[in-house]
Amino acid sequence: MDIRFHNASAGDWRADCTLIFTTEGQRIQEVAPALCKAAPWLEITPALRDITGKKNEQVVLYGHPDLPLPRVLSSGLGKAASLNMQTLRDAVAKAVTACRARSYETLGIPVEVLDGLAETLGSSREELVKETVAAALLSLYRCDAYRSQKNGPTPGGKAAGKSAAAQKAGSTKGTVENAAGNDEDGTPPDPRWLALLFTEKTTPDAAHRAAREAEAEAAGIMLAQDLSNGPANYITPDVLAQRAKKLASSHGFSCTVFGPEEIRKRGMGAFWAVARGAREEPRFIVLEHCPKGKEKDAPLVLIGKGITFDTGGISLKPPAKMHEMKGDMGGAAAVLGFFAALGQMPGADELPRVVGLIPTTENMPGGNATRPGDVVVTHSGKTVEILNTDAEGRLILCDAISYAQKEYAPLAVVDIATLTGACVIALGDYGTGLFTGDKELRATLMDAAEKTGDLFWPLPLWDEYDSNLKSDVADMANIGPREGGSINAALFLRRFVEKGTRWAHLDIAGPGYVAKGSPLHPVPGGTGVGVRVFCELARHFSGKEKKKGAR
Repeated sequence: MDIRFHNASAGDWRADCTLIFTTEGQRIQEVAPALCKAAPWLEITPALRDITGKKNEQVVLYGHPDLPLPRVLSSGLGKAASLNMQTLRDAVAKAVTACRARSYETLGIPVEVLDGLAETLGSSREELVKETVAAALLSLYRCDAYRSQKNGPTPGGKAAGKSAAAQKAGSTKGTVENAAGNDEDGTPPDPRWLALLFTEKTTPDAAHRAAREAEAEAAGIMLAQDLSNGPANYITPDVLAQRAKKLASSHGFSCTVFGPEEIRKRGMGAFWAVARGAREEPRFIVLEHCPKGKEKDAPLVLIGKGITFDTGGISLKPPAKMHEMKGDMGGAAAVLGFFAALGQMPGADELPRVVGLIPTTENMPGGNATRPGDVVVTHSGKTVEILNTDAEGRLILCDAISYAQKEYAPLAVVDIATLTGACVIALGDYGTGLFTGDKELRATLMDAAEKTGDLFWPLPLWDEYDSNLKSDVADMANIGPREGGSINAALFLRRFVEKGTRWAHLDIAGPGYVAKGSPLHPVPGGTGVGVRVFCELARHFSGKEKKKGAR
């Protein structure tokens, strides 16, 4: 669905359906006065009495089909005193999917409606434009590239036709329409465009930029969703590497990929211990966005766990829901999704130098797999006794953290991983555990999550728990007791963080891959969590990257 900007008097607006959003007790005349002048039939339609503004309410008002604005869909937001941005996001998403279900081809949202809501929320027009556009685009996501259809997918991630946003991001998503115009599963096609309806003669620059930022971020999230939802026989470590190279080629990033020999030569013994049991070769991906003149600046380093399928290795997982372990590369997907968004972002050259590191492999059992009790030498030189091969994510991440500090003097290092079931027990399916000893970085990440609607919660790094990782034969063990499992995992990673390095760990075991859909994530599975937070993080660090960064 394209995003357009209509600048004219309201009498010249055109759309199959116009979307408005009301709180309880609001009259449509006060919510959208210009719309009421452009569509005077709204004043006399009987359905006007059906609008109460109650949360989740949807009322369609009909005018004559030949009018420029023949329909208006009113979505209720509930009490104004309880209104928040997430309520608006969900209302927008539900409204757009309702329009798709009715096969409306063109949609419009009067910006005057958003102006009123911005005042209620204590926000800005630009912020509401951005969140509205993002919600509208994300609500239309589908994962149908792997259904039987003409010119369907082939192993390696290639699929049939793609949505416009997915094409820009290098997505694997595909849809094929039948003769009736519907998709093969009977679902109507997406609306062709959504127009932001301005009364100004030209689109204000700030609003235009906000909408384009939303498009970029939505495209990045959808790419991350596609990667997380892709079966492990299609989304392999090499496919992730090829996708990174494609992003680099499309957007002017640099990309380096290490194969098995280079991984071993560089002393990434913990990473190799996970990879050695798999037939699919591992990859260590290095993506870099470096605007001109910032080559010597300290980079923001983002590290994503990329286990494309996790059986648990020799410490085999139970079979129930093991198929969901195709999503154990949600961290890698988030980093790639961020770079996809960055490639389309207005003003990307204003952002700091950013490096993305993705260690990616399968975790498989087999005659060559690492055994419980084996000791490995990590990239840092520290030794680890692997007591459980299913605690593999921290093993590939620790070598990436060491690599980041050896090769760069980072502005900050943030790793993101579907790491521990213990974090799901603590925070549920939608909460991200945030671990860091850096108060400023913690506040920055929490503020970013607040802006994007992600649920982050700070968890402790108590020194008293560090002894849980004691090994009888090596510098440390890769697991501690079951109690406090997410803290033990974060403390393991902290052992590889050098003094003076700003570092945070995001455990997305819950929200990275969900069993139920939602208005903003209509397909169960990967959510792309982390993409928008990383975009906010990069904006925060713009202008703060002046210390020397290359070692």
